[in-house]
Amino acid sequence: MKIKIFTLALLVIALASDAASQPYTIGIPAPLAGANMAAGTELRRGFELGREFFQADDVKLIFEDDACDSAKSLTVNKKLIEIDHVSAISGIYCNTSLFSVTSLINRSGLTALTTGATTGDQLGVGKKIFRLWPADQLAIKPLFLEILKRGKRLCLMTESDVYSELIRRHVNKSWPEQCAECSVVEEAVNAREHEFRTPITRLSKRGCDSMFLNLAGDDGFISAFRQVKILAPNLPIFALYYPGSAGVQKALGDALKGVVYADLPSSDGAATPLGLKFIELYKKRHGEFLLSAPAALLAFEAFRLINEARKQGVPLDEFLRRGPITDGAIKEYSFDSDGAIEGLGFVVREIPRD
Repeated sequence: MKIKIFTLALLVIALASDAASQPYTIGIPAPLAGANMAAGTELRRGFELGREFFQADDVKLIFEDDACDSAKSLTVNKKLIEIDHVSAISGIYCNTSLFSVTSLINRSGLTALTTGATTGDQLGVGKKIFRLWPADQLAIKPLFLEILKRGKRLCLMTESDVYSELIRRHVNKSWPEQCAECSVVEEAVNAREHEFRTPITRLSKRGCDSMFLNLAGDDGFISAFRQVKILAPNLPIFALYYPGSAGVQKALGDALKGVVYADLPSSDGAATPLGLKFIELYKKRHGEFLLSAPAALLAFEAFRLINEARKQGVPLDEFLRRGPITDGAIKEYSFDSDGAIEGLGFVVREIPRD
């Protein structure tokens, strides 16, 4: 019996030693190719620089391309959870990608900290699913104040993916609340076809005062913007996020001047002294950011949070719920009871005319 007990004790020690020697692994699904590749690149750079900055060589990062596609997101997240046995999930830039894996993440018991994807107006998606990016629909009302200056009839060209449908729903709900005569006219499009002439023509004939391009991805936005400028050159264009993309700005050049859009604050605007150190390191390695939104900075902050919880030996979800976070790379914030960030909000921007 003593031999058996001694053998069992050795086995327990060996298993504990093996577990301790396993690296802490963060699974990071992100759009590493395709229309949202710039965002995926920013996320990757943010996590990699985070590991370097905090000298966390014992943390392993596993990146997978989810292509902002629901089916692919499910496949790569299953791999990360069931084959790679990651310790936490982060990254995830697109809402479509997140919604397809909430059940999988909940079953796994892991904590997920997304750095782009939100759950919009849907609550209760998971007790351990936290979002560092505020819900997209919150960007609409600040932008409406600028749209209203152009007139009361808003034309909306919209896709039908999860993100675009969220924005479409809230535009239709909130715009009529701006004034008694405010109305929305909309046309559904498939941005992958890159053919917008028919919906643009139909919308322009209905007396638009302004055009809201509600598309998901740089390529679709670029094509739609160009065709609006050809068919309705005097129609003011508004949007969320995409006018601030380096790829969009490179493709459209001077045509973007004066375009007003809503986005998160710039990295400089959102950063603390720690965040400014990250920005300095990022620009030294990679030059200017690819997005006007602080996507890389949020990825850096996500790594910091996960690494700090690991070092303190505190479960990540408990660590994130501790209250206001004041020592991070972005200005003071916290997570509400549903896992949504509080304290980071949207701003209205204009592409400089000069």
